[in-house]
Amino acid sequence: MGELAADAVGVLAAVITGTATGVGEQAGAAVAQVVRDRLGASERGRAALADVEETGASSEAQARASAILAEEIGSDPRLQHTLMVHLSAPRADGDVVIDRSRIRGDNAILVGSGTIIFRKPTSAAGMVALVLAVLVVLAVLVLAVYGGSRILGSDDSPDSGHGSASATAGKNDGSPSSSDSEERTITPRVLTVAETRDVVPGLEDMPSGWAVSSARNGFPAEGETGCNAGTANYENPEKNSGNLTVTCRVTACRDVRTVIDGYAEALKRVATSDPEETRIAMPKCGDESFATSYTVTDSQSDWNGDHVEIRARVGAVYIDMNYGPIGDGPYRLDFLERAQELMRLVCDRAVASQSVP
Repeated sequence: MGELAADAVGVLAAVITGTATGVGEQAGAAVAQVVRDRLGASERGRAALADVEETGASSEAQARASAILAEEIGSDPRLQHTLMVHLSAPRADGDVVIDRSRIRGDNAILVGSGTIIFRKPTSAAGMVALVLAVLVVLAVLVLAVYGGSRILGSDDSPDSGHGSASATAGKNDGSPSSSDSEERTITPRVLTVAETRDVVPGLEDMPSGWAVSSARNGFPAEGETGCNAGTANYENPEKNSGNLTVTCRVTACRDVRTVIDGYAEALKRVATSDPEETRIAMPKCGDESFATSYTVTDSQSDWNGDHVEIRARVGAVYIDMNYGPIGDGPYRLDFLERAQELMRLVCDRAVASQSVP
């Protein structure tokens, strides 16, 4: 436990000081967030965390934080599993690794977001061949990132139809057709019941194999909040013995402050008072978003297993989507990407519903 805790705090220290984490940018951010959330849940942990930040991640401060985190890991197997997953970067002794944003080995070169491993040769001729191989890979990455036509000098003027957009809706947003270059500016506003329902994905938006568990619908939310809600539930009979489900709820309020405060409260609850959920890394969705994982162990429940829950705020719209239980097997390998793709669709629709071309 002590070694795992020290490694995790070391990644947090690297993030604080702006040095290489050794596990890649996304994994490093995830580890740092998990450590912050867990240490921030207790008075001792908050003091240790503040000490790490205020001393520039000194070795003494890291040691104190590691000791507290080790105790947390010892009492929480899920925390141990989460840290082990994020810290398990593909690395072998004597290898040169291109991992997300840097080559880890003798040199540091900014590259793309893939993971490629080269065996470091022992001869001079082999080293020359390795250098040539790295140059070829970098050339391919440059072409992939920037595009061959841009490198060859194609026209990228505003008239060429490739303008930028600060916030654009997805293909299935249900809005009038528009060009990819059209810009949208979010103006938070309360959506009608029908508009809120339409932000929720329909069965036609789900990948093949999914079925309706509870059809998409909309209704005024309870209370005097001036909010409307839309919900839908889908299940996949082919995955995890038919128990894999997606539950999506969208809430749109007249007062954007209501949504901002609701999102902040959910984030605070997960960070300080809900040990069942663990923060995980995910791309930003909407104005602000976060994702968590948790495990259901009730032997009488069809929800037994690992789940991911993603929450986002888009203007005056709050989105909460649950995906799981994941189950075992090959489908587990890319479940997070599938969940993120569906969440992006919902966020794009929330943008489109409040946007002005």
